[in-house]
Amino acid sequence: MQNEHICDWLRDAHAMEQQAEKLFVGQSERLKDYPELSLKLKEEVTFINANQALLSGLIKVLGTSTSVIKDSFAKFMAFEQNMSGMLVTDEPVKGILALHTFTQMAVGSYKILVAAADAIAEEDVKKTCETLLFSSERRAAWIEKELDGVSRAFVTAKAA
Repeated sequence: MQNEHICDWLRDAHAMEQQAEKLFVGQSERLKDYPELSLKLKEEVTFINANQALLSGLIKVLGTSTSVIKDSFAKFMAFEQNMSGMLVTDEPVKGILALHTFTQMAVGSYKILVAAADAIAEEDVKKTCETLLFSSERRAAWIEKELDGVSRAFVTAKAA
């Protein structure tokens, strides 16, 4: 099957979006001292859920299904990422760094899917993944801008 790898990578992407949901919800709770950021993280979950729906639909159209194991493992990883913040004194900085790293991985994952779909002329997959890539790039750019603000606010608060 020519699209076997793409189906597997789409299941990976679905799991990644499941992880994103848990990670963004968890970080919004953990970053309550940064109310604007916390609210934006909660709002971003709407887009993440839309991405999950797009991926689920695409996976179904390709005649396969999401992976319960991958989805469950991804949710567990997000839980662990959120809980690890309790062990450090600079939790806000580590939290925004984790989100930055995660969003960069998502961008890379969707770039791979776009290229693979293009290589085997899977136009529907390519178009959907381009949409998901755009969403991930927007999220990554926003998170990257937050690195500066969170770092400055944290250091300033600790110096006071």
